Amino acid sequence: MKSLLKIPLYIVILFALGILSGHLTFKVLSFSRTVTVPDLRGKGMVEADGIVRGKGLYIRLEGEDYDSHTRQGAIIRQDILPGGMVKEGRVIGVVLSKGPRVQFVPDIVGQDLDRAEFLLREKGIKVGKILYVHSDQAPRNMVLAQRPEAAEGGSDIFSIIVSLGEYEDEARGNP
Repeated sequence: MKSLLKIPLYIVILFALGILSGHLTFKVLSFSRTVTVPDLRGKGMVEADGIVRGKGLYIRLEGEDYDSHTRQGAIIRQDILPGGMVKEGRVIGVVLSKGPRVQFVPDIVGQDLDRAEFLLREKGIKVGKILYVHSDQAPRNMVLAQRPEAAEGGSDIFSIIVSLGEYEDEARGNP
């Protein structure tokens, strides 16, 4: 009879020890320091690593992506938002910029608007903004200026200025 009582008693003791060890583990882990996540966007990996290590955090590269507004090699995204609170020892995943998708832009100044848009589409460049102005020197629909310029290098979004022709053309009803 005593041996029958020992088995449930051992089970209860093991169960109590399991709960106690779980509780103690949780308490020890929750004593780690909470830190604020820094803003790593725009920084290189070496600089960002120094910043996060100073806060007791770690950094992990999760990939690369094209970004027209961030220089190549700089961080464009992080998986934990800046200002968030995390426990010390946490890993922050980051994505680096490959720079703009288009490295070299064509020179479209002096081209007809339709031809210029065709050339840009071939390169995967979107025309973001078109500004129309009157010009006495350029015929209607001729590209007068572009941004970025051909010598400036890459961007996948373009802004262009296009001629409306002379004021007199519109007054005479010429389209």
